[in-house]
Amino acid sequence: MKEPLIDFSRLFQELTGNESLDELKQLIIWERQVLRSIIDNLPSSVYVKDSEGRKILANKVNYSRAGFNSEKDVIGKTDFEMYPKALAEKFWADDSKVLKEGQTIKDREETVIGADGKQRWQITEKLPIKDDNGTVVGLVGFGHDITAEKTFEMEKIKTAEKMEDQNAMVEKMIAELAEIPTKIGDLVGGIANVSKQTKMLAINAAIEAARVGEHGRGFEIVAREVGELSDKSSEATEQVREAIEEVTGLIQKIMDVWEQVRQN
Repeated sequence: MKEPLIDFSRLFQELTGNESLDELKQLIIWERQVLRSIIDNLPSSVYVKDSEGRKILANKVNYSRAGFNSEKDVIGKTDFEMYPKALAEKFWADDSKVLKEGQTIKDREETVIGADGKQRWQITEKLPIKDDNGTVVGLVGFGHDITAEKTFEMEKIKTAEKMEDQNAMVEKMIAELAEIPTKIGDLVGGIANVSKQTKMLAINAAIEAARVGEHGRGFEIVAREVGELSDKSSEATEQVREAIEEVTGLIQKIMDVWEQVRQN
């Protein structure tokens, strides 16, 4: 087993001539307890590894995320003993940069699979621990969970995409709706033309009936009925035109409101 990063026993032995040794011991113990309390109550994962990548400290967040019940379950273990191989290799690749090259890893956003099998997102930071000679003897790591933020962000993106799809659908429906009056107008125009031709036919029939006299009574009856049909067609055509104008105005209002909604 490797020696601890700080040998407190040797430190105490070197200070045996100090009259305040007991007070110093109590102060160090108190400071360690305070520091440990802070570490254990942080919402982030905190851990320390030696130069071989073995855990020598882990707070509750760290070991519980790995699926363990206490710190003693992970002390002395490497990531290869606690995580799936692919994930352990990923962690060790980063650890090696810190332990062997003295690099600092900051604000690394990455995904990890927790002990519950669920995917999490976290911001990882790893800092080298150096002795008095500047030699890297370990590292301290932090894992800040951002799963809630990432989930919220992805939900916002999904919602925005869904709204875009809905907007496109509404715009298509409005465009199709706007074409309806034009199509109906064309149809009404055709009906009006037929009505006009029918009116002319009725007039011609009446003239022909008058020309032939008694023998044209049948023409007269047909002319009268055709004329009445033409008049009714004209009235219906005008009513349809008025309805089209109302529908067109309503569609324009809908389009104006929709444009305001889009701009807001």
